[in-house]
Amino acid sequence: MEIQMQQETEEKFLPVFGIRATELFSRFASKLQPDELEKLKTETVSILKDCANPSLNKIQNTTNLVVGYVQSGKTMSFTALSALASDNGFRVIIYFAGNKNNLLDQTEKRLRKDLINDGKNRDFYKIHKNPDLGDLNKICNELQISSRPSILIVVLKNYKYIEQLAQIFDSQKIKNELKNSGVLIIDDEADQASLNGYAYKNSKSEEWEDDEYTATYKSIMNLRNSLPNHSYVQYTATPQGPLLISIVDLLSPKHHTVLTPGKSYTGGKTFFVDEPGLIIDIPDDEKFNSKRNNLTEPPESLITALQLHILSVAIVVKILKTEVFLSMMVHADREQDASQKFNSWVIDIIDGWIITLSSSENDVAYKTLIRQFEKNYEEAVREYKKHNETYPDFSEIKKHIPDIIKETNIELIISKSKRKSEDIPWDDYPSHILIGADMLNRGFTIEKLATTYMPRYSIGKSNADTIQQRCRFFGYKRKYLWSCRVFLPQDVQTEYREYVDHEEEMRKWLKENDSLEEVEQLLLHTPHLNATRRNILSKDIVTSKLSGWRKINAFQSNSIAPNKKLVEKFVADNERNFSLYKNFNSSDRNHRYLKLKMEEAVSFISEFIVQNMPDAARKQATLRYLKYLMTKQKTPLEFVYVIQMAYAGEPREREFNVETEKIDTELFSGHSPKGIEVYPGDREIKFEDSICIQIHNIKFKCENRKWAGKTAYTLAFYYPEDFATNYTGKLNESDL
Repeated sequence: MEIQMQQETEEKFLPVFGIRATELFSRFASKLQPDELEKLKTETVSILKDCANPSLNKIQNTTNLVVGYVQSGKTMSFTALSALASDNGFRVIIYFAGNKNNLLDQTEKRLRKDLINDGKNRDFYKIHKNPDLGDLNKICNELQISSRPSILIVVLKNYKYIEQLAQIFDSQKIKNELKNSGVLIIDDEADQASLNGYAYKNSKSEEWEDDEYTATYKSIMNLRNSLPNHSYVQYTATPQGPLLISIVDLLSPKHHTVLTPGKSYTGGKTFFVDEPGLIIDIPDDEKFNSKRNNLTEPPESLITALQLHILSVAIVVKILKTEVFLSMMVHADREQDASQKFNSWVIDIIDGWIITLSSSENDVAYKTLIRQFEKNYEEAVREYKKHNETYPDFSEIKKHIPDIIKETNIELIISKSKRKSEDIPWDDYPSHILIGADMLNRGFTIEKLATTYMPRYSIGKSNADTIQQRCRFFGYKRKYLWSCRVFLPQDVQTEYREYVDHEEEMRKWLKENDSLEEVEQLLLHTPHLNATRRNILSKDIVTSKLSGWRKINAFQSNSIAPNKKLVEKFVADNERNFSLYKNFNSSDRNHRYLKLKMEEAVSFISEFIVQNMPDAARKQATLRYLKYLMTKQKTPLEFVYVIQMAYAGEPREREFNVETEKIDTELFSGHSPKGIEVYPGDREIKFEDSICIQIHNIKFKCENRKWAGKTAYTLAFYYPEDFATNYTGKLNESDL
C-alpha cells in the first residue's frame, strides 16, 4: 500500500476573508467580545496559511496541529476555519467527527447551524453524512454548481466509512472536478482512534515490515493517498499523542497553532491553581469502585453535593437570575451498573426530600432537612463572601428549595439509554442532574454544569489525556463560577494538579517554539513530565529494530526526484570532507565517507522523503534515537558517519518489483574474494563508534516502461549494538 508522506509546501498562500467567512464572523460578533473575535480571526488565518495551497494542481499535502483546552471552543474554531477555507479554494472539507454516533450527529448539527445557517447559506455549502459510492454522482453534480459550494462531509471515525470515502475520491470523476482546488480534512479529537493502536504491539516485532496498523489508521492513510492536494488538521485538547510516539508515522504534524480561550473560560488552572476553594474532598472511605469499594448506600458526600446543587440553583437561577438553569454531573465508575446504582440513589434521595418537604413545617423530618440545607448554605455562599460578591440570605433561598427539588430533571446517560446532549430538555427545567461515566466524557456537552461529583477510585496513575477528558466541569462558567463545586478524592486532585502544571508548560512551549521538534525535545528531557517518557522509544524497539542494518526498501515515483536533488546537493556541499573508506580497486566497491554533525544528520534524514508506513516508522524512530543520543547529558553523540557507496561508479542495478514498488533482490553487494583486495561485502562498510548512514544509488531492472532504467537514491542505517545497550542501560526502567 502506497502512502504519501506529508511534505511542506514551498508555495505559501495568504488566506483572504471572503463573503463566507465575513458572514460567519458577523454572526459570531454577537457571542464574542471585539478582542475575542479579532483573536479568533488571527488564529484561523494562522491555521489555514500553514495548509497546502489549494489552487496548485500538484501533489502536495501537509499535517497541522491545533491545540485548545477542554470545552474551550475548538468547534467554533474549526467552523471558522471551514468558512475561511471555503473562501480560499477548498472545495471539499472532511470532518472526522469522533467514533460515536452522538459525536457525529453533534458535529453535523453544529455545521448546519453555523455554516448553512438554517438554509440561508445553502448556495455556499452542501453537507453529506457518511457518504458511500451511491453518493458519488450527487457530489460530482454539486462540485459543478456555478456558485461553487464547498462540500462538507461529516464521517464517523471508523474504517468502514472512511474506506467508503476513499473509494469516492479514487473516482476519476471526482479527481477531474477537484483540479486546481484543495481538500481540507479536520480531525476532531485527533488523539482518539486516528493514531495507530498497534504501536506497542509493533515494538515487539523484529522488523518494521512486520508491523500492524489499526483499521481506522490504515483507512485514513488510504483516504489521504487518494487526495493529491490536501491538508490534514488535527484538533485536540490532549496533544500528548500527536506530539509523542503515537505519531512516529505519517500523521505527524509539521505546524501548530495554540488556541486562545475566551475571557469567561474556566479550565484546569482556574479550579486547581487560581481558585482551589472550588474543589471539595471526597473521603477515602466514600470513593467508589465496583471491585475494591462497592458502596452499599449513598455516601454523605453525595448528599452534600446534591444539596449544594439545589442551593446553587436557588442562588443563580431563582434569585440572581444570571442563568436559566444549572446542571450537576455524577460520574462514579465506567461500569454501567455503577451509574445505575448512583441513579437509583439520587432518585430515592430526591423523592424522599419531596415527601419530607410536603409535610408540615413543624414536622421533625422537615426541620432536620432544612437544617441540613442551612448548614450547607455556608459552603454555598463561601466563595461569594470571599470575592465580595452579592449573595442572598438563607431565608430568601429557603422558600425556593421545595420547588427546585420538584423541578429537578434526572437523566441516566449510559449506552443503553441512547440519550444525547441535544435530547436533554435543558430549558424546560431549572435543575438537571446527569448520571453516567464514559458517555459523559469526550464530546458530550453538559450545559451550565455547576456541580461535579466524581468519586472514582483511582487504581494506579491515570493517563493524562484520560483524566482531562473527564473534565466536563471546564468551560465558560465565569457568570456562575462562585456556585461551582467539584467533588474529588484527594489522589485524583493530585493527578489533576500535576496535569495542569504539565498542560500549562506544554502550551507555553508550543507558543514559544515554532518547531514541534523543539517542543518534543523539551518533552523528552523534562524530569517532571516522566508520565510521558515511556512514549519515547521502547526498549524492544531499540534492542531489535534499531540494531544492526536496516534499509529503506520502498520507492514511489513522486519522491525519486526530490530525493535525488537532496542527495546531490548534500554531496556537492560536502565534497571536500569525504575520505576514501578503503581502496578495493573497483569503482563499484570503492566508497567514501565523512563525519557529519548530528544536527546536520537529523536535518538530512528529515528531508529524505519516504512514503510507505514501515519506512516512515523506521525513519522517525531513527530521528528520535539520534535526538536522544545527541542530547545525553554526560556523553552526547556528536557525529554520525555518512558513507557514499560506489561514489565513482555507475548506479548499481537491482531487480525491482513493480507491484510492491520495492527492490526484489538484496540491496547490499555481497562478499567477494575476487580482485586484488578481498571485498568483505557492503554490510562490512561501517564503523562501530557511531551510527552509519549508507547512501545507495541504484538502477531499476524490470520489464515495466515506467520503472525500467530509472535511477534512485535510498538509505541504509547501521546501529551499533553498543548504542542499544547504552540506551536501555541509561534509561530507568520506569521511563521505558
